[in-house]
Amino acid sequence: MKTTIKLLFALCIALCVSCETDVPDTDTTPPEFSLRITGDSFDRTFTQDDDLNNLQINLRVGVTYDFLLGGIDNGGVRRVEFQHTPDFTPISTTIPAHWTVTNTGLSASIRCNGDINNALTAQLLAGSFTATLTNEDLVTDTFYIRVEDFGGESGPSFNITEGVLNLLIGNHPTEVLNL
Repeated sequence: MKTTIKLLFALCIALCVSCETDVPDTDTTPPEFSLRITGDSFDRTFTQDDDLNNLQINLRVGVTYDFLLGGIDNGGVRRVEFQHTPDFTPISTTIPAHWTVTNTGLSASIRCNGDINNALTAQLLAGSFTATLTNEDLVTDTFYIRVEDFGGESGPSFNITEGVLNLLIGNHPTEVLNL
């Protein structure tokens, strides 16, 4: 399944388009997500299949990382949401117009809403962020990811897949630790 996700993301990126789809009458299959982070000789893709509760990514302070976030659902993606803390992981990339940013100061949410009348199987967001500290030596933080599908044409309920990636920002090598 992970190979399929990676191949679909690569294909969408290579073609620079998202794939249109028909929303089925009923959709009980949850959507999927993928978050690829690269930089500082690090390259790792996280998905809903990872045991995120028991993983921590150590980010090196001052390093700029690239990311590729995607939400996929064969019945169409209703919403993709990514939350981060702008003080510790400020995004330096211009967010595309079809994504909206809500910044409360303490956290920021980047969201893309799909259209059931023009449903797409994938929504992708690529960008860069820099691991940052303010007055601390270490900071624990998180990335929150949420993907929703339409749940089908027949009903208002939809399927949700969520994940929280634990972060530790400091002066240490970039790596993933099992907790």
